[in-house]
Formats: sequence, C-alpha cells, structure tokens
Amino acid sequence: TNLQRVFLWFLLGMLGSFFALRMYVWDFFKEELLYKQMDAATSAATSVVAVTPFDVILLQVKIGLVVGILVAIPSLLWYSRAALKQRGFWPSERIPRWKLVGIGVLVVALFIGGFSYGFRVFFPIMFNFLANNAVQAGFSPTYSITKWTEFIFLLTLSFGLAAQLPVLMSGLALGGIVSYETFRDKWRYAIVGIFAFGALFSPPDPFTQIMWALPLITLYVFSLGLTKLLVLSQRAGQVVSVRAVLRDRWNVVAGVIFLGGAATFAYF
Repeated sequence: TNLQRVFLWFLLGMLGSFFALRMYVWDFFKEELLYKQMDAATSAATSVVAVTPFDVILLQVKIGLVVGILVAIPSLLWYSRAALKQRGFWPSERIPRWKLVGIGVLVVALFIGGFSYGFRVFFPIMFNFLANNAVQAGFSPTYSITKWTEFIFLLTLSFGLAAQLPVLMSGLALGGIVSYETFRDKWRYAIVGIFAFGALFSPPDPFTQIMWALPLITLYVFSLGLTKLLVLSQRAGQVVSVRAVLRDRWNVVAGVIFLGGAATFAYF
C-alpha cells in the first residue's frame, strides 16, 4: 500500500513536469534565458532545433522521470521510517521539529537563491556572450534542444547544490567532523576547489568560470561567518544555559535587540 502511494507521487511529478514543459517551460527558457540579453540581430541568428524526430518527446520523458523520482523520495523515506528504525538507519535521538523545519526552510531558500542567480543573471549573460561571439565569427548559433536543455538543468542543479555550502559547513563544524578553524585556515584550498568544481559544470571560457566562481566565493565567506557564530553558540551553550540566560535576563536581551534594530533602522 505504501509503495502504491509512493508511485502515485512519482506519477504526479512525472506527468506534471511533462505537461509543464510543453505548456510553459520551453517558451520561458527561450525568452528569459536565451534571448533576454540579446540584440535583434543576434536573437534572429540564434535558434534551438530538434535534430531528430524523437528529441523533444524523449527529453520530456527523461526530465519527467527525474522530477518524478525527486518528488517520490520524501514520501518513500516517510513511509519506510519504521523499517529504517528497526535496521538502525534512522536517528535514535528525537530531533525537535522546529530544528527540522528550520533546516528545511534554509535548504529550500538557499536552493531558490542559487536557482534565481542562474536564471536571472548567469544564463542570460552567458548565452548573450557566447552567441555574440559566434555571430561575430560568422556563424549562426544553432543549439540542439537536447544538449541545450541538459546543459541548463545540469548548471541549475550545480547552482542549487553549491548554494547549500552554509548548511554543509555549519553541519560539519557542529558535528565535530571538520572544525571551523580548518575551514578558516584552508580557505586557499577552498577557492581552488570552487574553481575546479565549476570547471566540471560550466563552459571552459574564463568569463563564465568567473561568473560561476565569484558568487560561490562570496557564499564561502558568508558560510565562514555563519559557522563561527553557530560554533561559538554551541561552545557557549556547554558552559552557560541559554534558556536560563533568556529567562533571567530577558529584559536586557530585549533591550539589546530593540536598540540594535533601532540603530539599523536609523542608519538606513
């Protein structure tokens, strides 16, 4: 019965993405990602074509299968939690629900942020740059619908995964797997790793490499600050009870928050 429910979620994701691609997504991709930054001459010379008769239908099916699997995974984990507990693959300690919700909201927000950067900034500028370069060299940019779409989805996935860096770094530091000091002292290796990771997903030209790496380096710096704050809070919580401080000094804490908010408001 549970497998039937999981399969229904899979069908919902697959069929929903199939019809969404046909009705909305292709037009959105062409208008917002490909032609948005191009001038009239470059836009007229650039096209996306189906090379074989089965390109579009097979591509829609492949994307639908991937989306269906992603939609079905949460329900599969939920319905199999009892069996996973019996086999020792489920956390034995009870995690507060607010923590789970907070982590989930943060993961989704970061993924949406990476997704938005790719769709609003990276893809329009990159396609305009590459198409202009081809037109100036005397060629008409003609992209296969299969390779073009797979390229977009692969890079979008890379942006979404790269945006999870704050969650990854803070989780490793709080779990004691990798210390905050290691992230702080090995930042040079992190930058080299960011460029190497970007080379696997983005085109080989330096322009798109820099567009891929700079936001991630900024995110690494933000992750360092967030990780430091969380680690210091964890270490302080082992010495001083945060709940006791909030209970006994609530007026001081509220005053500090009020004054900080007022100072920020006055500054802006």
